Amino acid sequence: MIKYLLFPVTVIYYFLSCINRLITVPKKLYVPVISIGNITWGGSGKTPTVIETAKFVQSLGKRPVVLSRGYGRKNKEDKNVIVTDGENILADIFSSGDEPYMTANQIKCPVVIGADRYESALIAKKFNPDVFILDDGFQHWKLKKDLEVVCVNSLNPFGNGMLIPSGILREKKSALKRADIVILTNCNLCEKEKLNLLKKEISGITGTEPVEVSAGNFFVSNMFDNVTVENLEEFKAEKSFVLLSAIGSPKNFENTVLSLGMKIKDKFIYTDHHKYNENEIFDIINNLQDNEILLTTAKDAVKIKEAVDENVQRRIYVFNISLSFDSGKEIFEEKIKKTIYNL
Repeated sequence: MIKYLLFPVTVIYYFLSCINRLITVPKKLYVPVISIGNITWGGSGKTPTVIETAKFVQSLGKRPVVLSRGYGRKNKEDKNVIVTDGENILADIFSSGDEPYMTANQIKCPVVIGADRYESALIAKKFNPDVFILDDGFQHWKLKKDLEVVCVNSLNPFGNGMLIPSGILREKKSALKRADIVILTNCNLCEKEKLNLLKKEISGITGTEPVEVSAGNFFVSNMFDNVTVENLEEFKAEKSFVLLSAIGSPKNFENTVLSLGMKIKDKFIYTDHHKYNENEIFDIINNLQDNEILLTTAKDAVKIKEAVDENVQRRIYVFNISLSFDSGKEIFEEKIKKTIYNL
């Protein structure tokens, strides 16, 4: 099997990762740092958790700044980029990357990207932050972190149990011991027995119960004008849906749509961070039947909107979700408060 053929590369990856961590001395920033990360490659619900964390910090009357690497951005001429100052979008998606650009469009706080997050934090000092939210920070050793939040996809928590490239793990499962909070995502789509076994496994590693969240607060909006479909029940009863996505876990998108009773006619799946072009979108739309709707994710929408004109945008709908806590919301919020107020 291919995972065994790749095993020598996995050993090298693990060795280099260990060396990198051992020789890196983390730097302390001037305000607390909340890290949102994962231990697998893609599709763990990390970005919605970043957004939820930023919104909660804002609800406390504090100013967060999101620091992101900007993975997948096409234009890398600038080492560090201010995507938004909290009021205005200052960079395009090609300089930002799809996830930071989506984050910038959904929350009113500064977002700064760059491989050197310490340097990004120094640039962000002019925004007078009260806390930094480090996007994809669990394996970022260069910064000292005050709170480690790790997202685990309950539908595919650890893959085949092997490190990349043989599997999807970026670290061994035992790395969860470093986490202050483990958040299990997509719990509404996971079988109860499987979820309970996973909770028990994680509790055995961390010594604490994981927080459970689901995709919730669903609404569908038109890509062009962001107008929300008022009667979703009637909309999904009358239409069939063609799914379009280029995300870490397209199956999660599909399962969520199905869980709402929406009929899926077809689906087009591209690799994560795929850059769409006008022709491929136009070809899909031209083949839609009268009762079919092209439905995509919020992450994909920011990329598609850059690639197509207004007429095409009017024919595309965006499936929007946010995190909904099933358990542990109080624990999540209390630990953030303690981090910000240095309690």
